[in-house]
Amino acid sequence: MSFIGTFGMFTTVRLGIYTSQHGLNLTGNNIANINTVGYTRQTLDIKSMNAAGVDRYMDSNTRIGSGAYVYGISQMRDPYLDIRYRTECASVGYMDTKLSNLNDLAAILDEVGDGPDSNGIIAAQFNDILAALENLTEYTGQGEFDTQVRSSASSLVALFNSYAKKLEQVEVNAVDRFKQDMVAVNELLQNIQNLSTSIRKGDIHGVPSLEMRDERNRLIDELSQYIKIDVRYEMENIAPGVDVERLKIRLADHYDPEICLVDGIYAVQLMEDETMPEINPAYDGVNDTNRYLDANGNGVNDPALANQVANTNFNITLSRLTDNQGNVKSNYDPNKIYGATPVTTNGAVSTVTFDGVTYDISAKIAELTASGNDRLSWTTDEAADGTQNEFTLKMVTVPDPNDPTGATTITTYEVSMAVRQNATETPLGDNDLYGSLQAAREFLTECGEFATSGYSKVVDPNAATKRGVKYYRHALDLLARKFAETMNTANNGYLYSHDPADDKYYYVDTTGAFVTDANGNRIEKKATDQLTNAEIALLANSRVACSGNLFSTRGDNNDGEGITAANISISAAWASGDVQIVNSYSVIPGTDTIGTTDNTNILHMVTLMNEDLFYAPDEIVDNAKSDTMFIGSFSEMLGNINAVLGNDQSSTSIMLDNYYASAVELDTNRDSISSVDLNDETVNMIQYQKSYSAACRLMTAMDEVLDKLINGTGVAGR
Repeated sequence: MSFIGTFGMFTTVRLGIYTSQHGLNLTGNNIANINTVGYTRQTLDIKSMNAAGVDRYMDSNTRIGSGAYVYGISQMRDPYLDIRYRTECASVGYMDTKLSNLNDLAAILDEVGDGPDSNGIIAAQFNDILAALENLTEYTGQGEFDTQVRSSASSLVALFNSYAKKLEQVEVNAVDRFKQDMVAVNELLQNIQNLSTSIRKGDIHGVPSLEMRDERNRLIDELSQYIKIDVRYEMENIAPGVDVERLKIRLADHYDPEICLVDGIYAVQLMEDETMPEINPAYDGVNDTNRYLDANGNGVNDPALANQVANTNFNITLSRLTDNQGNVKSNYDPNKIYGATPVTTNGAVSTVTFDGVTYDISAKIAELTASGNDRLSWTTDEAADGTQNEFTLKMVTVPDPNDPTGATTITTYEVSMAVRQNATETPLGDNDLYGSLQAAREFLTECGEFATSGYSKVVDPNAATKRGVKYYRHALDLLARKFAETMNTANNGYLYSHDPADDKYYYVDTTGAFVTDANGNRIEKKATDQLTNAEIALLANSRVACSGNLFSTRGDNNDGEGITAANISISAAWASGDVQIVNSYSVIPGTDTIGTTDNTNILHMVTLMNEDLFYAPDEIVDNAKSDTMFIGSFSEMLGNINAVLGNDQSSTSIMLDNYYASAVELDTNRDSISSVDLNDETVNMIQYQKSYSAACRLMTAMDEVLDKLINGTGVAGR
């Protein structure tokens, strides 16, 4: 009771002094941590103290409180701003990583400002080959000018090889960064788990652990850049009347079922799969029985039956939720807890039925009897879905139903069962993640228009719109192959001659005679790729002596199949001089001789250097789109590769700027609430200092009042 006569006012004053002291200490702590990264401003939780009891005949209108009471310390945070900031951080992380990877590609492929006249290095080399061919048209048959073309072509293939090697190194570096990001995420999850465990212990013992919460929030902010997460705080009842906070971090946008990364003291680790089911590249989404391929190359729909190949898609699986002691998180299904049920005996077989399933426990009864105990418990092996059945067999003594007196008893058995659900590993889909980690993964796996039908249908329906390093490697391969095949085709052909009688061209052999089929019909000149196998066999003696492949897959052979930017080379025959650029296939009518100044084929090659050609993804990747992805010359195709990369860079940079500006604004809003403001703390310091002085002065006044009351009242007449 707060009355002067009972010294209650001293309690009020004392609490006021204590409150002011706590306020000064807290203000000092806030000021000391003004530059501490992740520190959240702390504030006193104060409430007015009032005694609960009221005297029956007391005038309640004169009831006065008993002072201020500090019941805790809180952090000033806005959970809604935290959610918005962390969501934005995932977008910033995604775009920042994507732009960084695109910049690595641009350092190789972007030729703006490079090369002679700043037209680009490879583009300039294409122009150099064109100039050499044009020179050759004027000096047909002179070997030194053929050598000039070969020398220029050698420089071009060297550039293709160099660029391909650099792109391969970019991919190797990206793999290393991806693995480092995986390690970083796992360390963050483990540290968050350890802090949550310590905070939980503090909550149980009444310790707020505010500094540990600050560190945990800082780690969660960092995690949100790698993965898009949803953070929630729930209360967990651990004993009657005792609730503690439980942190729950889930993958955002995955709630049915939810995918948890952290659940209280339990957390997962990210694991990169060693293998993956072999995807059927020809799967079209119509025949739903051949999504994958088995070991024999047959179509199967069950990934468990598929042939396991190296994990080139960098698939990720989440480990089980475990605590920091390695114990797996498990819950009992409240709908599947079955109480004591008498055992049914059928001859030598003893059974019990739960949820429609009958279990034979004869062996367990025998084991219990042999042990001499009255109770036996066991757990079944864990099923694939993580469920386990826990049984308890109990020996029960009951009156013998055949003895009406109840003097004798018999032994029987009862069984109870509970179903426990253990956390299981969770394979993540191709688009389950978002953030820096996903951007790193997509850079390694996505190949845009070069994605196979099976990959687009089974793995990622948006694969054709995402371009990573594989897209640019395939695009460069397509350019190199198209150039080599075009030149090789132009330098492989058959002799032909003009017949003025019908004004048509027909193939001739090396004697100048027209080539005829079995029916005596002459074979009319046509595009080489339109010749049938039978016609090609008839034209065996119609080849020009110096014709052949100009480019091959290695410098020691003449194979023109499977050429890529990495393996393109001058053919061995061209390098040795056995093959030269064919100046013409047209012989002088009635002879087997090509005109020494006839440069028809060289002019054709010059035309091909600037001709619009069709580029289709399936020329490089089987079962990719057969639709033309670009139409243009070799130089224009190279420009298109650079344009696609430039557009990707530009759009990504714009989006990164937008996301970053939004994240900065949200972080500023968070700081306006959570960070320490020196002006506010100065005001608080003055306020608490004044209240402390006032409380002390009130203590002095109360002392004087009570002294007068005790020693100065009722002394008249002494």
